[in-house]
Amino acid sequence: MLRHELQAEIKHLSAEGERMRAERDELQHVLSRLSALLETAPPAGGSRRRRKASRVSQPVVPGVSGSVTETTFTGEARMSDKTRLLRDADEAFGELRESIDGLSDDEMRRVWLGSWGVREILIHISGWHDEMAPALGRVAKGQEAYPAGTYDDFDAWNARFVEQKTGVKTADVIAELEASHRAFIAAAAAVPEPFFAPGAAAVGPLEGAGAGHYREHVAQIHQWRDGAWVS
Repeated sequence: MLRHELQAEIKHLSAEGERMRAERDELQHVLSRLSALLETAPPAGGSRRRRKASRVSQPVVPGVSGSVTETTFTGEARMSDKTRLLRDADEAFGELRESIDGLSDDEMRRVWLGSWGVREILIHISGWHDEMAPALGRVAKGQEAYPAGTYDDFDAWNARFVEQKTGVKTADVIAELEASHRAFIAAAAAVPEPFFAPGAAAVGPLEGAGAGHYREHVAQIHQWRDGAWVS
């Protein structure tokens, strides 16, 4: 009889252990999800105003607009500023690619943002990649990213980027976007960590032509596809 009771108790304790392990795993999953949400949440008061349709965005560059300054904790060890910014840029680029999934060539060329459509948005994003990649290369050498005032007339730069791609097929525009993003991220990855501290020289070029720029246009494209865009 005692042996039977001991076996029943062992079975009960084993089941209880399994339940506690399942609860622990679920708690770890919840904590991981909360950590991911904290990493991607915008700073308080950080909502972005939508630009007028007649004016296309300007990447954030040092001396022109603000830069990312928040600190992120993963719950285990602090993520470096460089790692956080590079990961955010890749995640935001994924959001950009998803925002154009399923669009036909005609839809990509349809004009709705001033004189632009999705095709022109992608072209000018590639253009800023091409400008900021060498800028980050100069930062890595301890040099100034670019002379002050170089990009003050960003409308002219945007127009130049689009004009240079006149006649380029939409499929090639997308391929160039992918390639220029990879080169841009590679250039940023080669910059030493200290240059990614809040307000340091690499932050403006990376955030301005990267995550912040992507997400501005992701929001516009989603509004347009949802029929909520107002010119």
